[in-house]
Amino acid sequence: MAKELEVSRSPIRKAITALVSEGILDYRTYSGVVVRDSMIDPAKYGHLLEVIKVFMDATIQKMKEQNTLVDIAALRNYIASMDRSSYLQDMEDYIFNQHQFFFRILKHDSNPYYYENVKRVFFTINNFSMETVLKQGSEDKRDLTIKKFTAIADAFEADDYDLANERIRTLFDDFALNAFRA
Repeated sequence: MAKELEVSRSPIRKAITALVSEGILDYRTYSGVVVRDSMIDPAKYGHLLEVIKVFMDATIQKMKEQNTLVDIAALRNYIASMDRSSYLQDMEDYIFNQHQFFFRILKHDSNPYYYENVKRVFFTINNFSMETVLKQGSEDKRDLTIKKFTAIADAFEADDYDLANERIRTLFDDFALNAFRA
C-alpha cells in the first residue's frame, strides 16, 4: 500500500490502527487486517432500534386515535413464517418476516417517511450488522420471540393499541439487550 500510494509506511500504519479502533477493520491471526463483518456494534444497534421504536410509537398512537383496523391475518402469517423459518434454521427469512410484521403496522400511517426511514434502518442493520442480527439465539429464544410477536397481534386483535405498543417497545428492548449478550 505504501508503494502504491507513494507514502511511507507510518501513515498507512496509523490509518489502519485508526480504522481498527473505529471497528471498521479487524486484526486476524495469519490473515493480517481485514474489513470487519459487522460495522454496527451492540450500542449502535440499540440506537437504531430506538429510531424504529419512535416511528412505531407514533404510528400506533395515530392508529389508536383513528381506531384503525389492523389486518390480523397478515400479522399472523408473518408470525407463522417466522416460526417455519426458525424451525428450518433460515435466519435471513426469520428476520425478513420480523421486518415485514413491523412494515405491515407502519403502512397504517399516512406519513410515508415513517415507513421509508424504518426501511433504511432495517437495511442498515441487515447490511452492516448481520452477525448481531443473525445471532437470534437458540431455538427456545426464537420461540419466545415468536410468542411475543403473537402477543402483539393478540393485543391488536383486542383493539388494545396501548398494550400492543408496550409489547413492541419491550420487544425492541429485548432485541437490544440480546445484542449486548451475544
